[in-house]
Amino acid sequence: MEAKVNKIDLWILIPVLVLITFSLGVVYSASSSWSVKMSGDSGFLFRNHLIRVLIGVFLIFLFSRINYLYLISYRKLLMGAAIIMLLYLLFAGVEATKGAARWIRIGGFSFQPADFVKYALLINLAYLLTKKKDYVGNLYYGYLPMIGYVLIVVSLIAMQPNFSTASVIFLSSLMLFWIAKVKIKHMIITVISLVPFIIFYVISKPYIMNRIFSFREHTSGGDTGYQLSQAIIGFGNGGIWGVGPGNSNQKEFFLPQSYDDFVFSIVGEEYGFLGVTLVVLMFGIFIFRGLRLSKAMPDDIAKYLAFGITIVIGLNAMINMMVATGIIPTTGQTLPFISYGGTSLIFNSMAVGVLLNISTHRLHPKGALWTETLNNEEDD
Repeated sequence: MEAKVNKIDLWILIPVLVLITFSLGVVYSASSSWSVKMSGDSGFLFRNHLIRVLIGVFLIFLFSRINYLYLISYRKLLMGAAIIMLLYLLFAGVEATKGAARWIRIGGFSFQPADFVKYALLINLAYLLTKKKDYVGNLYYGYLPMIGYVLIVVSLIAMQPNFSTASVIFLSSLMLFWIAKVKIKHMIITVISLVPFIIFYVISKPYIMNRIFSFREHTSGGDTGYQLSQAIIGFGNGGIWGVGPGNSNQKEFFLPQSYDDFVFSIVGEEYGFLGVTLVVLMFGIFIFRGLRLSKAMPDDIAKYLAFGITIVIGLNAMINMMVATGIIPTTGQTLPFISYGGTSLIFNSMAVGVLLNISTHRLHPKGALWTETLNNEEDD
């Protein structure tokens, strides 16, 4: 039975391109004063962002042309590379803030492995959930080998420390297990077993405790409380229509990381409620179409990949927007496709390309292209 290849789902592509294009104006405005402070050139950070945007758009279309099944064939290599990079960070990682070693620097190039790791793990889990479909409810042969990968990755990321990214990866993995019909009791026991370790971890990290206490009262003092207060002021300044592109007051050193973690506040200030609505709408369309694609896929491996990519990007977006609006404590998660570009933009763009490629196979007959190969492989 010959498989039919369809056109990509434009309702996945268009929202992403709108967000990326929108980011150019927002980042240029939000970063101009900081660029002058860093280099004396108001366009320094913007040019870096523009280069990464162009690379990201190229990668979206490149990966949309690569059959998603090729990624599965490299799953062991990707997972091995992910764990090696995380181990490397523990001994030779580049410190960013608060003693967190989250970056690998090679020459003049730096990147954050966590952005790569979350997708390497997703590819591996999609394969395992498909391969172990008939005994996914079995504790020893089904669940434990899969949750083992998750706990190794989450533990290594938490040790950087990077609690927010570790939490996103753990939560998205559980959601993937849920749609794959892993037994709920196994996941509940896992979560309950981890509670003492999580409490100890949070208490042992002063920066996390500071964020929690500062969240209770935005004006309580400290960098976190100040940053959150300034972000909310930005939304208040914007009102319905916004103060206009380039007219933000908060970007003038009042709001730290105005072009990065808190760029959503600049969107609210310069473009007002209408700009915020546009961003939320674009993410909403992307999440809806991604989940709809996952549900429509006739083969499990594409279903899990589509679901996982959609949830990882969607969770990051929701967490960032909730932080910027004071709904949850500060986490340090960027806003996908809008925050100042870096490894997050690059790997999210690759993931969107994979999602688009999956959409071209959405009418394939069940099992076409991959079942025979999958069944002949040895179990992990």
